[in-house]
Amino acid sequence: MMIILDILSLLQSGFIQRAFIISIIIAILSSVLSIFIVLKKISLIGDGLAHTAFGGVALGYYLNFIPLWVAGIIVVLGSLGITKAIRSTKISSDAAVAVFLQLGLASGIVLISVARGFGVSLESLLFGSVLLVDYSQILTAAVVAVITLGVIFVFFKEIVFVTFDETQAQAAGIRTWFFDYLISVLSGIVVIVAIPIVGILLISSLLVLPALTSTQIAKSFRQTVILSPIIGLLTVTVGLLISLIINSAPGGTIVLTGIAILAIAFAAKRTQGSMKKSE
Repeated sequence: MMIILDILSLLQSGFIQRAFIISIIIAILSSVLSIFIVLKKISLIGDGLAHTAFGGVALGYYLNFIPLWVAGIIVVLGSLGITKAIRSTKISSDAAVAVFLQLGLASGIVLISVARGFGVSLESLLFGSVLLVDYSQILTAAVVAVITLGVIFVFFKEIVFVTFDETQAQAAGIRTWFFDYLISVLSGIVVIVAIPIVGILLISSLLVLPALTSTQIAKSFRQTVILSPIIGLLTVTVGLLISLIINSAPGGTIVLTGIAILAIAFAAKRTQGSMKKSE
């Protein structure tokens, strides 16, 4: 009972409310994008873009110029580079992502070592600091979410067509290259906005787990589209609540919550399959 009262008391705090607001915004945004990332089998792109963001943030601090803006530019360029490498070379998608991942990580480490640190908390960058977000970050996340979801809504049919059958879509006259680049760039933007939530090292989980979990439960694409944001919301809200109760790192707790939900979905699917076989 005391724990419940303590949580209710915490929920009245402004910083907790801001944490939940931005978490919900990012959950919906990343969950919708995760559908196309998972179905296009480019799940590792989140990792590649996150580590590219690390290099971009380090460059921003090194240049002493708005780190997240610099990181945003670097990540967008990185997303274009990854897509270009996949489309126009014989490099596989995972290898292309790995190259940019290593480039971003190595660049960040070199810049940090040359500058002897930047006087900032690397832990908050790597693992998130959702409890420290302010209203400007919430506003930025909300604007990005509206624009990103609006773009997806406008091109929804084309994106779905390209996701399921790129060859057929190309034959139908759709510029498949444009939508490949579009999804990649949107993913990069989400990575930058989501850094305060789970940090650079864990952001890829929000771009994978919701859709991966929903595909285990859903029986159609329509259900996947509906369930993915619901699972994303459940992941961040439950994860954030658990982190408050046990006083753990919010970013890591959110990711572990998502993995736990995925494990439950796997177990439920396997149990259902076993019951059908026994019948």
